[in-house]
Amino acid sequence: MMIHEKSPFRFVVIVVAIGMQLGLYSLSHAQQVEKKPYQEQLTLIEVKLRNGEFQEAFQIMDEVTAKYPNADEIYYAKGLLYGQFRNYEEAVANVQKALSIKKDLRYYNFLVDLYKSKQDLPAALSLLDEVIVHNPDIPQPYREKIMLLQVSKKPDEALEYYEVTKNKFGVSDTLDMLKAEILMNEDRTEEAKVLLKNWEEKSSPLRQVYSSLSYIYIQGKEPKKAVSTLEKGVEVTKDDLLYLDMADAYTASKNQKLAFNYLKKAFESDKLDFQEKNRVVHALLLRENGFTLDQLQDLTNVLVLKHPRMAESHMAKGDVMWRRKDPHAARSLFSVAVGINPANIDAWRMLINADMALQEVDVAIVHGLEGLRSNPNNSTLLYFTGLAYLMNDDKEKARQMLEMALNSSENENPFVQSNIYAALGDLYHQLKMESASDVAYEEAIKLDSTNVTAMNNLAYYLSLRKKDLEKAAEYSKRSNELDPNSATFQDTYAWVLFQQEKYEDALVWIEKSIKNSGTQISATLLDHYGDILYHVGKQREAIKQWEKASLLIDAEDVNKEKLSLKIKNKKYVE
Repeated sequence: MMIHEKSPFRFVVIVVAIGMQLGLYSLSHAQQVEKKPYQEQLTLIEVKLRNGEFQEAFQIMDEVTAKYPNADEIYYAKGLLYGQFRNYEEAVANVQKALSIKKDLRYYNFLVDLYKSKQDLPAALSLLDEVIVHNPDIPQPYREKIMLLQVSKKPDEALEYYEVTKNKFGVSDTLDMLKAEILMNEDRTEEAKVLLKNWEEKSSPLRQVYSSLSYIYIQGKEPKKAVSTLEKGVEVTKDDLLYLDMADAYTASKNQKLAFNYLKKAFESDKLDFQEKNRVVHALLLRENGFTLDQLQDLTNVLVLKHPRMAESHMAKGDVMWRRKDPHAARSLFSVAVGINPANIDAWRMLINADMALQEVDVAIVHGLEGLRSNPNNSTLLYFTGLAYLMNDDKEKARQMLEMALNSSENENPFVQSNIYAALGDLYHQLKMESASDVAYEEAIKLDSTNVTAMNNLAYYLSLRKKDLEKAAEYSKRSNELDPNSATFQDTYAWVLFQQEKYEDALVWIEKSIKNSGTQISATLLDHYGDILYHVGKQREAIKQWEKASLLIDAEDVNKEKLSLKIKNKKYVE
């Protein structure tokens, strides 16, 4: 059941993983009620799914359905597994196949979840109406319909159906919890509070009563009342999920020590499923939360210890080690993750990224190709493998991979497509395909107006060719607005302004770049600095910077012969 919990640590969303847990239980239950000729395979499938051995589970299911085409539980299990991988079309098709064999309420329930995951709420509501017609005395579909009407932004209809359900089945804490959720979403918080306090006083065994009431108190700047409510909730319900709400309440009280202690208690609990813990750690890693890297590592250590067969456990800990600037440890953890689940694209991406950070480009290529064997034509893996080839200066293979990535990216989000185009822009520039490079960068920017790397690179290469300088200035200025502390972007803007003969402005920006470069000053930057100083009448300073550049020549953009002439003749050379 979805409830109104929008806090950092406790939130409930409609995810296929919930259905998957229900599905595993259902398969076991089916074996007890009705013995099947493929009973042993059902048990084995459960084990494989619980251990994250998805490919093996698929193989067993295909073997069973080939021999027993009316094995409805197997189609259902396939649907669960496809849903786990967010392949909703295949998931829906398999659950519909299971329903065509047997009108099982479990299958209806999961199909509703799949429609919700696809954001196809009309289909979900229509299916619920069908379930209610055939099962008029079961309250769950009624409650689900109330919830879906609310999610569909039909609060009045949801409240009307609440009354219909209450008249048919009577008052209950579960039903009133749904009403409270609707009221909270409609900013009728006081009404929701009255409803929930009534059930708190009656010591309702429903965890969500205490969770939602504590949320109201936290939003109302009453964290002490939230803690008190949750303490009672823990005592009454014995539900360890409330430890996460406790973490919220203590965070609101600015007591990070107790907040962390309750988070750790939740992670150590065997009663909380992995998906709940994984969502929490994912949220912690996504945004600033007040916890130290030591604390985050402590939590992910527990996650790995409690759930060693889940790839996401190792990925979370690897993410923390990456932030601790320990790419070796991070890579080791990402490697374990892909070993557990070769279909996890994010794990491969993070592994390849760690390889490249360690300057082990050959290893990155090997991992990229290995990932592609498990996930053929995946645009993300093609993209990262292409980057690895580009870093290895194998432009032919890089072009092959990146163009394949582009051709396979039609279903990717604009962010991914933009990165692919930007990489192609870099590659085409190196291949002296200037027009194609410009077009690729333009496409990258069109797809993602915040792709500062594409903006900067296009601006810089246009400035080198003294082409479309107004456009170059526009892109470079925008990249600096989006990332105001990048020495590289500041250098580019200075150079564009220099080509526009705006020397005083160029001097301001090149000096910003020098300041932000720290000890990472390049020969190119010093060469530019000297050129700009010369044009503002500071000849001695210009020569000094050219001489410094001559000691640091490490980039192909610096023309050694031209730099030597500048120093020798003590003047700028075009």
